[in-house]
Amino acid sequence: MMSRSRPRGAAAAFGTCPHCGKDAPLVYRGVAATCAACGRPRVPLTEKAVNLAGQPSKVGGEFARYLGWAVLVVGLTVAAVVAALFQALFPAGFLGWMLGLVLALAAAVVGTALVRGGKSLFASGVVAERATFLRAVFAMAQNRGGVLSALDVAQALAMSPARADALLTELAKEDPDRVRLEVDDAGALTYVFPECLPPTPPIRVSTPRLPSPARTRGPDVVENDAEAVADTSARRR
Repeated sequence: MMSRSRPRGAAAAFGTCPHCGKDAPLVYRGVAATCAACGRPRVPLTEKAVNLAGQPSKVGGEFARYLGWAVLVVGLTVAAVVAALFQALFPAGFLGWMLGLVLALAAAVVGTALVRGGKSLFASGVVAERATFLRAVFAMAQNRGGVLSALDVAQALAMSPARADALLTELAKEDPDRVRLEVDDAGALTYVFPECLPPTPPIRVSTPRLPSPARTRGPDVVENDAEAVADTSARRR
């Protein structure tokens, strides 16, 4: 199951909605916070929010990547200019080449570290965003009987229907045992969460009792009865 019991204490109180009892993140609509599962008001800043989860890491990762590429471009350009300038001033030596090589290596190291760090930071933001989205979707499915549409998710989580549909479709492809894409009688696409469906009551099949077969009297029984009657009549005489 997606929702797991938490230890008692502040974490459990913050993570669980006091209205629906689901372990659901928040959804911010302006400054107001609501429950991702039932949509009722929640206390802000007490849980992760679906529409904010992973955003600081993603923004920081993008900034670090752009800064890394800028360091590479500017650093290598400065290294080339310094090398050319000092070689022009001291054509007989290797001072220009040495300074240019040092600057180029420094720019390469710093720029590459920033680019790689930015990619890693951005990836961690994507993971956090996806994990929070999964928590919200499964909490909604538990609260709504295990069947959701992309429009339901979009309205509840304050995102566009296209993005909600893309995330749900991706989830159904990656984990079809937990999420199934189905078409209802009206032709609308719905997403079914089997583990969140209400339990089906067992069907009791009553087996009718057949009447016991009537006992038949065979010829040997009839013959014995006749002999017994004859013996009784002879004794009376």
